[in-house]
Amino acid sequence: MTAATTIDPILISIAAELPRPEFSTEELLTAGRGHLSDALIGMLNGIGVHKRHSVLANYPDVLFADAEPELDIATADLAVLAARKCLAKSDIDPESIGLVLGISSAPGRLLPSLVCDVIARMPEIPRTVANLSIEYMGCSAMAKVVETARWYLSCNPGKRVLACFTEAITPLSPVLPDFYSHFTEIDRADRQKTVDALHGFLFADAAVAMVFGAEGDGPSFGPVANLTNERPEDTELGTVPDGGSDIPVVHGRRLYTLSADVTPRGAFYARETVRMLLADKATGLTAPVDAATLLMHTGSTRILDALCEQFGVDPQAQTVASSYRVLREYGNTLGCSVPLMVAEPTDRRAGEGIVVAFGLSFSCGAFTMKVPEGGWNPGV
Repeated sequence: MTAATTIDPILISIAAELPRPEFSTEELLTAGRGHLSDALIGMLNGIGVHKRHSVLANYPDVLFADAEPELDIATADLAVLAARKCLAKSDIDPESIGLVLGISSAPGRLLPSLVCDVIARMPEIPRTVANLSIEYMGCSAMAKVVETARWYLSCNPGKRVLACFTEAITPLSPVLPDFYSHFTEIDRADRQKTVDALHGFLFADAAVAMVFGAEGDGPSFGPVANLTNERPEDTELGTVPDGGSDIPVVHGRRLYTLSADVTPRGAFYARETVRMLLADKATGLTAPVDAATLLMHTGSTRILDALCEQFGVDPQAQTVASSYRVLREYGNTLGCSVPLMVAEPTDRRAGEGIVVAFGLSFSCGAFTMKVPEGGWNPGV
């Protein structure tokens, strides 16, 4: 296949679905009274998350009192709600869907995969549809989806791609029965306890569905620049080591590790992939500051501020408003964070934008988002 025959996927429709239970940071801090140092409370108030949604009806009690989890909605059911809403907005014949993608780093169960669970729950989708799981790619998943949709649509004229992003991370948050302190107040050997506390406040649950095609009135995506594990040791920046075949027996909640180098290395990956993207002759931009829209994965306010500084963009600029707003309203939803930005019902002005999705594993993808003349609003 030559570059001339490659089709940049066009977003026909997009829809987000959030679990009904919603918890503010203030509610979680109240539930955790007596468990958190003042310095840690200050840090948790400063990560930029004001509220988050959970598939658990009793998330604060699960987090701090080790209560039995009460599931408000199953992960696959959340994905199906988003997919059906997206298909209704697209007004396409489901028979035209040739590929279904299931994207998750926090699926409801390991087997069957999310994509098979979604198809099983949606009889309107052809049983003969091709399907693919894009799982455990963390926050960089959107770039993988765009690349996969490009390949598929270029080879299958007249077909569409349904992508279902779904993350249910809050049930995996470590229980916090002890007392937890800020990183500056503890020995390095105790760092994991603070990471556990951060996990409970930073991450959240969501689902977003997209339909891509070769034609439509929405934005087009591509080209894509990818960078994965520029240094081999970057694979260890963040891990979930237990639960796989190396450590099949899990005692209690799964372990989630996070290196202090995540912020500087994440900034490096974002900078490098954007540099590679801008070097592509198919991209009409020369600098991030010229982008009509700049959507950056919502790791934390600190990471977003660092990216704005290195890209020469004012953090108060409208071009980056979605990145901060999605973090504030929904928390870090891993692979759903960037799709939630795209799904925001806001007027996007015509022009070429940049999307940067990076995260643990460690992988990063940057790609363009071209909004057609006249602008675009996904809520319309």
